[in-house]
Amino acid sequence: GLRAADTGLGRIGGLICWEHWMPLARQALHQEGERIHIALWPNVHERLQLASRHYAFEGRCFVVAAGQIMAVRDLPPELALPPQLRDQPEKLLLRGGSCIIAPDGFYELEPVMDRGGLIIHDVSDLERVDRESMTLDVAGHYSRPDVFDFAVHHKRDR
Repeated sequence: GLRAADTGLGRIGGLICWEHWMPLARQALHQEGERIHIALWPNVHERLQLASRHYAFEGRCFVVAAGQIMAVRDLPPELALPPQLRDQPEKLLLRGGSCIIAPDGFYELEPVMDRGGLIIHDVSDLERVDRESMTLDVAGHYSRPDVFDFAVHHKRDR
């Protein structure tokens, strides 16, 4: 529904995969006032790190980019594997890349590649969102409401 949820930490929103390349989807969530954005990717490789960092900078919010780890052994046994993978059950097909990005677009927690597990990080300064928004606010003082109209139609036809 392109809505952010109110939480004790502030408004949290999220997009999956290629939705991060859709300018209007990003703008809808920026206008929702996200303080934290969850960016879900199959694998957060370099280009998707770029998209996640851009989202943080553009939206002036923290971005938690989450990527999966998947080895050849995790594929369903019914799937016919290409010859180069048959004897490599430990080979990683998806390498993770999970990270946390600050509202200025720089890493708060560098990407974690090639290993699974739980990543815990304390984002202790959520007021940074407000400080960063003083320089760029694409849903506020830079949105040019005198020139542009933007609306999200939340009612869906079923």
